[in-house]
Amino acid sequence: MTHMDTSWMEQEDTVDSTPVSVYLWIPFIWYAIAATRSITFWVPGSGNRTGIDLSYTEGSSVDRAIYSVLIAAGIWVLIRKRIPWSHIARCNMWVIAILVYSLISMLWSDFPEVLFKRWVKLFGSIVMSLIVLTEPAPVEAISTLLRRCFLIHIPLDIVLVKYFRNIGVGWDDMGIEMWTGLTKHKNVLGQVCMVGGLYFIWDSVKKLGKRRCLVNIFYLAMIGYLMNGPGGSRSITAILVLFIGLLIFFGLRFAPRDKDLLNRFLIKGAIALIFVMASIQFGFSAFTGDRSLVDVTLKASGKDTTLTGRTELWEDILVYASRNPVQGVGYGSFWIGDQANNLWERHYWKPKQGHNGYIDVYVELGMIGLVLMGGLLVSVFVNVRDAITRDFEFGRFRMALFVMVVIHNFAESSFLRGDNDVWFIFLLVAMNMGFPASEGVPETSSLIESAT
Repeated sequence: MTHMDTSWMEQEDTVDSTPVSVYLWIPFIWYAIAATRSITFWVPGSGNRTGIDLSYTEGSSVDRAIYSVLIAAGIWVLIRKRIPWSHIARCNMWVIAILVYSLISMLWSDFPEVLFKRWVKLFGSIVMSLIVLTEPAPVEAISTLLRRCFLIHIPLDIVLVKYFRNIGVGWDDMGIEMWTGLTKHKNVLGQVCMVGGLYFIWDSVKKLGKRRCLVNIFYLAMIGYLMNGPGGSRSITAILVLFIGLLIFFGLRFAPRDKDLLNRFLIKGAIALIFVMASIQFGFSAFTGDRSLVDVTLKASGKDTTLTGRTELWEDILVYASRNPVQGVGYGSFWIGDQANNLWERHYWKPKQGHNGYIDVYVELGMIGLVLMGGLLVSVFVNVRDAITRDFEFGRFRMALFVMVVIHNFAESSFLRGDNDVWFIFLLVAMNMGFPASEGVPETSSLIESAT
């Protein structure tokens, strides 16, 4: 039997008397970069103070060096932990399949070198998530990583918005002010706030003490302030997704703990939701003349029926996707070259993503990619559903995050984007470590012994 090297546990950081290793700082740095801006923006003398890559195909050498160091360090940590790779691979076959197929698509991509660079980041994001999930106390590791990031991120966002407006405030293509804080766009700031909002509420319900709950409430107030934005420009998508996530989180409070009863609860909840939505739709159609509930919601949120040009963009992307419907154009190979230039000519805001994760997967990896992504989402749902019966509080937090990511990708694109903060959060929810644990996942040493 192979025994795990636990000497690294002697160096630890303690949060609520539960130890987390110093290795957690590696994925923290990865997530912090994903949740802010390009590294070159912050490095003096890098030649890039715009936050945009110097070359969209070549990228930045500074960014590439930092990512390479983090990935190498992450692999070293996993080797040192002696985790059972075959066991983890068996538990995450859909993730492995998407990872392998993305690399294989280099064979028909017009930009194989760019594809490989982006694939390395995709691989790196999986490495980072494994570092977190193979901690001695994985649930506390996830909580610690998120808390560290948000405790720093949220206050600095407000400071930059209020006092360093040349960095913390931007303007969209229509000249409307938008708050960006540490991030490069209001939508990214919205993503950070929506995950942070759910995290602080989840952390508060764990009854960790009055002082910590007061801190959480203070941060929730700051998140609400940031998500409201300057008034004319805010991330409506993030606000709506957080609202839905909170409905899921608090709605599961009434869910039974038994697996069979939980399945019935979820089915009944879905049927009830469909019935309520249909009734509301009928009411709006009969008394307001609006064609759909979506139209009413968009009007109330100040959005047009094209979702700020998104639907028109989707139609154009699907035209290109129809030329390679089965295998796609190759992972990370669509938003460069002639296709991107043609779309930039048609859309003044020069999109660099499809603002829909499912459409981006389809155009890059075709129907094969969509099937693999669909299989992954179904398997994650089943795994998270089962986790609710083992560790209720963490399970419902995972379910809420899972639903938020799934819905968020209907208006934004984060699937398979290795340097995206929402994708990293999704991996923390999606990766199945294969344990029946009281905490959702057991100690890493238990994993080693059970697998060998």
